Amino acid sequence: MAYAATLGSLTEELIEVILNQPEPARLKSLRDSSLRSLRYHNHLRTNQFDVEKHVNGIEERFRVLNRDGLADALRGRLDALSAVSNKSTPEMLHFLLELSDQPVKKTKLEDLLPQRETLIDPDEELKWEDIINEGGLSDDDLWKKPDFNDDSSEDDPLDDDDEKSNASFGSGQTSLSSIEAQYRRRPQDYVITSQDEDSLSRVQETQAWRLSRPKASGQDQAKSTRSEFQLVRETLFMLAGLENDLFDKRGEPSDKYLMQHASLYSLQSVLKWFGNVSRNFLILRVLARKRQQIPLLEVFRDGVAKRLQAFSAVVSNIERRLVDIKEDTTVSLIELQREVEPHVRPLLDLSAIIQQLSRETKSEAFRYLELLFDAASTAQLEGQESIYEFFGKLFFECFQVYLRPIRQWMDEGELREGDETFFVAKAQDQVSLSQVWENQFKLRRAADGSLHTPRFLQPAAVKIFITGKSVVVLKSMGKLSRSGPQAPEPELGFDALTGSDLGSFAPFSEIFNVAFETWMQSKHHSASSTLRRVLSESCDLDGAVGMLHRLYLMSDGYRSDIFALALFNNLDLLNPKWHDRFVLTELAHDAFNELGDIHRIIITATDPESQGDVRTSRRSVRKCLPSIRVTYRMAWPIRIVVSGESITHYQSVFTFLLQLRRASHMLQASHKSMKAVGREHEQALYYGLRSKILWLCASLQSYLSNLVIAPLTEKLRKDLEDAVDVDSMIALHANFTKRLVAEACLGSKLDPIYQCMLDVFDLAIRLEDARRTEHERQAAAATTEEDEEVGDKTHLFVKVNEEEDETFLEEQDKSALVLEDDRTYAEVLREIRSGFDRHLRFIAGGLRGVARASGDPVAAKWDTLAEMLEAGVQQSAW
Repeated sequence: MAYAATLGSLTEELIEVILNQPEPARLKSLRDSSLRSLRYHNHLRTNQFDVEKHVNGIEERFRVLNRDGLADALRGRLDALSAVSNKSTPEMLHFLLELSDQPVKKTKLEDLLPQRETLIDPDEELKWEDIINEGGLSDDDLWKKPDFNDDSSEDDPLDDDDEKSNASFGSGQTSLSSIEAQYRRRPQDYVITSQDEDSLSRVQETQAWRLSRPKASGQDQAKSTRSEFQLVRETLFMLAGLENDLFDKRGEPSDKYLMQHASLYSLQSVLKWFGNVSRNFLILRVLARKRQQIPLLEVFRDGVAKRLQAFSAVVSNIERRLVDIKEDTTVSLIELQREVEPHVRPLLDLSAIIQQLSRETKSEAFRYLELLFDAASTAQLEGQESIYEFFGKLFFECFQVYLRPIRQWMDEGELREGDETFFVAKAQDQVSLSQVWENQFKLRRAADGSLHTPRFLQPAAVKIFITGKSVVVLKSMGKLSRSGPQAPEPELGFDALTGSDLGSFAPFSEIFNVAFETWMQSKHHSASSTLRRVLSESCDLDGAVGMLHRLYLMSDGYRSDIFALALFNNLDLLNPKWHDRFVLTELAHDAFNELGDIHRIIITATDPESQGDVRTSRRSVRKCLPSIRVTYRMAWPIRIVVSGESITHYQSVFTFLLQLRRASHMLQASHKSMKAVGREHEQALYYGLRSKILWLCASLQSYLSNLVIAPLTEKLRKDLEDAVDVDSMIALHANFTKRLVAEACLGSKLDPIYQCMLDVFDLAIRLEDARRTEHERQAAAATTEEDEEVGDKTHLFVKVNEEEDETFLEEQDKSALVLEDDRTYAEVLREIRSGFDRHLRFIAGGLRGVARASGDPVAAKWDTLAEMLEAGVQQSAW
């Protein structure tokens, strides 16, 4: 209790000092919490990190003060201690640190050296007299200063430190270096004394010919006769890359040696063959010694070095056989040539490849792969199996390094930083997600436009490129998964190729293409099928394409008519806000409200000229309708398949269909309230014109719906299901929109015909405006009351579900109608009929002529449309 009371009072006093008279309630709370902490912690642990810091500080101080021996000893003991340390180790080290007293100054390395057993009997004492008597020295000679005249200048005084060390020599104090010197071996200890003088003499005799200099008689060059054994030995030295006296550094054979049993011409012929080998081997050895920075070139250098090493092993075996002869052996240069020739021939071809690379100063790093590939193919065709195997194996060793960036690109969708040898590169670092497929990556191309890749890989480069982009898109979508078991990668090597079913019966190029296609397909199929499945299931590609067809191609005619009629009524009612994007978008949402995702639809009028006078805009299909733009906001993966160019083609077809519906609407809008206007022949002329224009519009609508849009969309759906990858889907959809524009007569070739069709649509608007004008004129003449001026009217927004009043248009501003100056109603009708006949003949004849002159596959559709319209030309004689 006394200890607890004391601890409580001291704790309370400490809290008061720290907090400077706190409130009683707070003081009591802090005291209770502090007492609980102190009771459950009887002792504090040593800070192990602080201890480690102090120990490392001592080691660092040792090294700073040039006491590396002490630092190494301390570090060795600390490493040994760490292997057996426990929780009490920091406390023990802290205890030792507290006991230490100036360790840097007072610690001696000698104290740490192990005690050595002395070889001197402890009972015997070594005296200076015994040393002097044994060495034959006098006492004066012992302490005499040595003379260093041979090693140093006479004028150099002896250092004071040397004098002090000599003076203390007999004091019994020894340094650490003197102790270690007793156990250090001297150079003399490594000298080996040979007692076999006869063997040495024989070796000297065999090499004496190198130093002999034959004398020349007259002007003849000095020549020496040598044995064939000596020439074979020098030749083997040359083949091994060693210095010799028979060949110079450039591989030129010496002409000062003869053989007794061979003519000079025969000898020089053989030596020239070996000299050619020496020169080619020098090229290989220079390449093997030169380090490369590019991995693709480094593996080639390593492959050359390995094959030189293998040839050196062959030379060593020949030397061993000639040195340690086990049976009767004939030493012959011709035999040596015959024996090494099979091993030399592929190396000579390899040297030729290196020389060709050196001449092609601007060749790419992978150029040697093409040459190795060609060399292997040529050797196989010539039936040289050993050379074929030599170049085949070397090619695949180097190709494995070139395969690394391809594997990384196809597996991870990543490119190596600074890799200029790979044919895929980043075009832009930062692009929008929808542009990743099209704009972020590109294929490198050479100056001549060819792919920056070996020739044998060019057919597969595009598929490799597509696979990597598929992986990049999957990673961006978060759909790339590598968690499941991965299929083993097909082996791609020379032994695997020659051991396949094709074996050696097919050309090397064909064997490689089949093997590489199998290897590549294992990665391409996985990535492409995964991306196609994600686009179909997660992104609903089919639904998005179907929605595009409903909006742009008006495949859902009922809902498209609801939108188009509401737009046309706003134009006919002279609504000044008809082009407002909110109004247009609301009309589209009302029309397609049952299809879902209507929030993705946006309709705008982009042309500023279309926002001018609404009276002028409504009179021609060229004025306002082309400015209406449909936007369907798709998920970014869908926009990879549906390109911006395809949307432009969709918009062209949408505008044409809208203009066609505008002409039909103008002739059908007043059908219920149509009244007889004009005299009988004028009425007959009007009804004939109306039926003809309606027939033309119906024919065009039938052609576009049944012969163009429906077959193409059905074919697109089937093609997308069978597409092998995203690039194929992009190409299929792009071809679909291009063909759609061409068959709908919207291409550049048929632009005059398209403009003529628009003229016919304008004639429909003019015909209906002329009828209304004549109706108003007759009504004014029949009444005696003055026409009331129509002031500012309130323009109504027509909703989809509103029913138009039959007399509503008649109450609008009469200035909206087309006034035909002073011409009569009959003259206007005859002018419209003349223009219609002229345009119809031009359209039918133009389509027929273009179809016959063009070799385009869509020409058959143009010819069909021409036949449909020619029926109207033949019946237009009225």
